[in-house]
Amino acid sequence: MTAGALRHEGTGAHRAPLQDKRKTAMPTSSWLWLAAGLYLLFEIWRGWRRGVVRHGVSVFALLVAGGIGWIFAWMTGVISDRIVPLPPPGGRLLFGLAAALAFYLAAVVLSSLLFKKTSQQSAGLVRLFYGAGGGLCGLIFGLLVLWGGISVFRTLGAVAEVRRDAPGEAQLVAVKESLEAGATGGLVEKVDIVPANIYGLITGLLRVTQSPEATARFFAYPGTQDLLGQAKLAELFSDPSVAGAAAGENYLSLLTNPKLAEVASDPATQEAFRNFELQKALDYALQESAPSPAPMP
Repeated sequence: MTAGALRHEGTGAHRAPLQDKRKTAMPTSSWLWLAAGLYLLFEIWRGWRRGVVRHGVSVFALLVAGGIGWIFAWMTGVISDRIVPLPPPGGRLLFGLAAALAFYLAAVVLSSLLFKKTSQQSAGLVRLFYGAGGGLCGLIFGLLVLWGGISVFRTLGAVAEVRRDAPGEAQLVAVKESLEAGATGGLVEKVDIVPANIYGLITGLLRVTQSPEATARFFAYPGTQDLLGQAKLAELFSDPSVAGAAAGENYLSLLTNPKLAEVASDPATQEAFRNFELQKALDYALQESAPSPAPMP
């Protein structure tokens, strides 16, 4: 076989996987945006039926619920950290989420009891106003849900990129790639509420935990050594109950350990974590070993 034929064959071998990937990504992207469009149409229809006041309250409640949850979590921080058996800010997050959900559900129920839906209005301009206004609110509500869904699917896709062999992971990766590809990829980057570097950190952490060599390099990184040299952390890792829970992968017992909550609330440890350059530690851990020089002829 000639060198030209070898080059042609090699080019074809590399081109085939790329073509297969494009063929796989295109239907995924089409179905993804079709599903988003159908969902928006459903929300417009639902908003038309509920009316401008009822669905307007739903949109307002969805926007305000996040702020309510944050304020409630801040006000009950001391209590939640003691009641919920999770390291800070786990208890606060649970309290804030519960408050946000309770506020939203209460607002939706009250609006359904106090205000009429479109079909209950008199025929004519009033009914048209209620229906059209409700449809607009439905569109806004649907866009807000899709906005949050972008972050959810990109996060799940970042995890799935490392665990491609698990059932269903390939579909999540395809969804993430579809969101980030093409002309809409730039828009997705701009509207996503999660910073772009977070997805890289998630992928990097998972890759490190799945490789013993990378894990060893991560802990050998000077910044990691300085972080682990903190007195509270050293005391935590030397605790037999913590070591046993970690070795047995008993994450619930590890998270509910009171010593972990004590370390998480220590100001010196918090400052050390803020100064820790995680991305540099991951880059150091995931670097490829330098190839050995070719033997001299």
